[in-house]
Formats: sequence, C-alpha cells, structure tokens
Amino acid sequence: MKSSKKKTTRITKSRIEYQELIKEVRSKSYEVVRLSRIKYIGNDYYFIDIRFYQRGYNDDGSETYFPTKKGVQIKEDLFYKLFDEYFFNKLGKQFKT
Repeated sequence: MKSSKKKTTRITKSRIEYQELIKEVRSKSYEVVRLSRIKYIGNDYYFIDIRFYQRGYNDDGSETYFPTKKGVQIKEDLFYKLFDEYFFNKLGKQFKT
C-alpha cells in the first residue's frame, strides 16, 4: 500500500554576506542587466552574477528593480579564466593587422 504522504523538498536560501554592483546596463525600458560580485555567509568563494532585473514598485509605491530567473552565477575565479581567455584572444586578433 502506498503512503499518501507527499514528498517535500527543503530549499535553503543562501544568505548574502557581501554584494557589490560592478556594472548595470539598460536592456529595455523596463529591464536592466546587472553584473555583480557576491559572497554568501558560510561559503569561502565569491561569485559573479549576471542577471536581468525587471522594473516594479515597492509597497510604498517607489520604483525599484526585482531580480528575475534570467541570469547565471559562477565562481569568480572561473569567470576570470573564461573572460581573460576570450578577451586576450580577441584583443590579439585586433592588433594583428
């Protein structure tokens, strides 16, 4: 006989210890893309977050931007490895004229 008990998953939300906005670019009139550096409590690593934010309003009616699910977050050291490799290869091609 099967149990009627539902499976529950426990989702723990990591708490942010430190967050630094590096760059923000408007992509549409109601949307921005933010590049941020984040550190979570209890985690030794820093992360780079590239995420879309959508304009909305707070409870008091003031305009603000809320994070969406559209985005990616990777360890900072991996981000720099990927970026440096691409950036320097691209830069080298531009100066080989």
